[in-house]
Parts: sequence; C-alpha cells; structure tokens
Amino acid sequence: MAELNINIPVASLKAPTSWGSRAQIKSMIQRIWEKYGLYIQEAAKNSNIPPSVITSFMAVESGGNERAGSSGHVTQGLMQWNRNYAQSQLKDELAKGRMTEGEKNILKKYGVMSNDGGIRAVTNADQLKPELNITIGCIVLGQLIDQKWGSSNGTLHLDRVISVYNAGAYGDTGKKARQLTTPALSTPLSLANNVNKITSAYIAKIIGVNGALDIATSDFKNIII
Repeated sequence: MAELNINIPVASLKAPTSWGSRAQIKSMIQRIWEKYGLYIQEAAKNSNIPPSVITSFMAVESGGNERAGSSGHVTQGLMQWNRNYAQSQLKDELAKGRMTEGEKNILKKYGVMSNDGGIRAVTNADQLKPELNITIGCIVLGQLIDQKWGSSNGTLHLDRVISVYNAGAYGDTGKKARQLTTPALSTPLSLANNVNKITSAYIAKIIGVNGALDIATSDFKNIII
C-alpha cells in the first residue's frame, strides 16, 4: 500500500457521546497502545497502514479486549474479522505476492502457514491470539484500502473502507460504499447518512470529531506514529 493522506477529523461528523467522552476514549486508546503497541507497530510496518489507523479500528471493534465478542463467534477478537473468510483472504494475499516475510513469519509462528506455504483454516483459538489477530486484521484491512474505492489520488477513503470492513462488500451498505460515481454518496457525511445506523456510528467513531483517529493523531501524535 502506498503512503496515503487521511483527512480527519471530518468536522461534520462527531463521535456519538454514547460511546464515551473524549477523555474516556483517550484512556482506552492509551491502554490499547500500552498493551499491544509492539504488535501494532509490526503490523503497520508489514501492511504500511498507519499505526493510528490500526489502533483506531481496534478501539471501535473491541475496545482493546482480545476476547471481545460472543464466545466462539466467527468475528471474535481484537479486530473482529470473520474467520470463515480468513483462509481464502490469506491465500489471496499470498498468491498476489502481497504478503511480506514478516507476515509469513507470524503466520508460521502460530501454525496458520506451513513451511511450504500452505495455509490452513483459521480457528477461534487463533482469533484470540493478539499478535495473530492484529496481523490478519491488517491484511484484510489492507486489501480493502487497496481497492479503487478504498483509496484514490493519494487519499485514503476511510469512510468507504470502514463501511465495507464493518458491513461486508455486497449488502446495501457495502454496495453504497463501493460506488464511486454517485454524488449523493461522495463525502463521508453523505455516506454516513445513507448506510445502516451501526455502520454510520462506526464511521463517526473513527473519523469524526472526538473519534478514535482524531484522538490518536492529536493527543498521541508523538507516540502513535
């Protein structure tokens, strides 16, 4: 992934107060960084996704709780990716030559990849391992970012990436997020106003005022870099 500009916070969007105050979200981000910062930095190096973006996704997805979600659910863990699709996503990353040696080493460390490059099905136990969860989550996130609707002209369209990561690519929300030529969906605010309520709140929690990315790039600008 090439280095991209991120336009945040989006002044017309505000993180819902029900999620917590700015001070509470700041405290949560600090806890995430203190606990998982080394893994986030490694994943950022491998995926070229800014640590602040990775940290922000973790904040919204799990609040930094490595066991977040219902026990045994297909999206349990720090970054809440769906394990039913993980094997095919990892195989695709490998086949396209996108997987770094660092990512391969982590997958091999946890037995997801064999020494001959085979990739097994990902289990719920795998999802609960922080380093592995973050690594796979960033591979999935990077695949979305590199889509033509995920980034263009040097700008990362996080509103679209958030929508597809949260709601999938093929439902109503995902289809709207992947549209590039519809003026009514061309801004983060317009997209947030036209997708389902959960995804709309998700967009605001990350890129809105007092959102995770606003806090990560301002309050922690010399730490989470």
